[in-house]
Amino acid sequence: MKKFFKDNLPKPEDLKKYKALGVLGNSIFEKELWSINKHTLSRAIAIGLFWGWMPMFFQMIPAAFCAVYFRANLPLSVAGVWVSNPITMPPMMYLGYEFGNVILGIDPLFDKFEASIDWIIGVFSLIWEPLLVGTMIIGISSAVIGFFGIHLFWKILAYRKLHKIKNNTK
Repeated sequence: MKKFFKDNLPKPEDLKKYKALGVLGNSIFEKELWSINKHTLSRAIAIGLFWGWMPMFFQMIPAAFCAVYFRANLPLSVAGVWVSNPITMPPMMYLGYEFGNVILGIDPLFDKFEASIDWIIGVFSLIWEPLLVGTMIIGISSAVIGFFGIHLFWKILAYRKLHKIKNNTK
C-alpha cells in the first residue's frame, strides 16, 4: 500500500511550480506532510472526507490548510475531497439537505433538488440551514469512520504481513 501511494502521489518538488500554494509557505514541504504511515494517512482521509461533504467550492484549499495544521499527508488530504465532484456533488448535497431537515424537524421546502448552480444560488437563502447542518453531521461522521477505518485497515494489513512472515519461517 505504501509503495502504491509513493509511486502515484505528487512529490513536494512538483508543487513548487504552483504559486497559489505559496500561501501555505514552506510548511507544505515538511517531510511529515509527505510521509505515509498509519497516522498521516488516517488524518488525511478524515480531512478529505470532511471537506468533501462541505457545500462549497474550492474544498481543496481548506483541506490543504487542515493537512498542514493536523500534520496529515498533504496530497491525500487534498485528493480526498474528490469524493465530491460534478457527478457526486448534487446527490451528496441533496442527501445533506434532506438529512438536515430531519435533524432540525423541518418539512422540506422543495420536492425536488435541481443540480444546477443557478437553482442552488436562487434558493440558498431558504435551504442553507438544513443543508449546512446535514452536510456538517455527515462530514464529521464520515471523517470519524474514515479515520478509524484506516487504522483498522492498517492493522489488518500489518497482521496479514506478520502472519505471512510467520508462516514462511516455519
